[in-house]
Amino acid sequence: MSPAAAAMLPGEYASATARHNAPAMASTVQERRIPTTGPSLGVRDHLGGEPTVLALHGLASNARWWDLVAERLSPRFRVVAVDLRGHGVSDKPDGGYDFATVVADLGEVVAALSLPPLVVAGHSWGASVGLAFGAAFPDLSLGVVCVDGGATDLKAYFGPTWEMAEQTMKPPNLAGITAQVLRDWMDSSPLSEGSDANVAAGILLGNFEDDGTGTGHLRPRLALAHHMQIAKHLFELDGYELMTHVRCPVLFVPAGHPDHEDAPKVRAMDRARGVLGERAHITWVDGVHDIPVQRPTEVADAIRVFLETDLGSQAGRAR
Repeated sequence: MSPAAAAMLPGEYASATARHNAPAMASTVQERRIPTTGPSLGVRDHLGGEPTVLALHGLASNARWWDLVAERLSPRFRVVAVDLRGHGVSDKPDGGYDFATVVADLGEVVAALSLPPLVVAGHSWGASVGLAFGAAFPDLSLGVVCVDGGATDLKAYFGPTWEMAEQTMKPPNLAGITAQVLRDWMDSSPLSEGSDANVAAGILLGNFEDDGTGTGHLRPRLALAHHMQIAKHLFELDGYELMTHVRCPVLFVPAGHPDHEDAPKVRAMDRARGVLGERAHITWVDGVHDIPVQRPTEVADAIRVFLETDLGSQAGRAR
């Protein structure tokens, strides 16, 4: 995970070379709202076959971040993308943004939908949530997919204390922006390379809501206080220690390419492989942090290979 990426505006990403993406397959999407003992959570259920992919977005993002990938996996596979508590259309409780509680929410969603053993895929913060889910629900987890996240120890980036990291991890003030500003950003953003500027803007718009002033201005759906609660829990997490509790295979899909032996992500992948051994699988995708939107074909292909080859025998037993 890039430490500042979750707070970055699309216009702040470095430019990348555009590439052609294969047309997405048509998929049937059902929007659901799942009550739990805590918040009611929004779900985008892309119907399809087994195994199911439980798709988790990153910090300050939303379930639509997986739309383009899901279109390429469904209907071969079912993709259930969840708005985690405080995000998207889900409820916004004051607390419960620690990993254990967020994972418990997901356990209730899985139970409510009567999902069979599944693969949990997460982007950025969602990758760490996915690893935590795999550790908490080993009998439900056929595999974990970590898209540009999961292999994290943020103390190495920000220093040993939260007091040192807090200001750096605080997101920019996005209050007062408009839908047109979001659309204009997409004209020059690499995020639009996986679809087009209008589609990418629609996905990004899921991170915001009307600010209630009647002026057409927007504010982030995730409140700042909740954002910082999550950031602190992420800062305190040792992703590599968490991996020691995960029994299933794990696919890492880092953004970039391993062109330098001292690159931080290359070192992170080496460290993850050292923890997981043969259960670690790595597929690099050349792009920016938000590759589920920028490079949906490549991300979907990596997940498909993982499901059909590395997990083939397990998926067969789960059917």
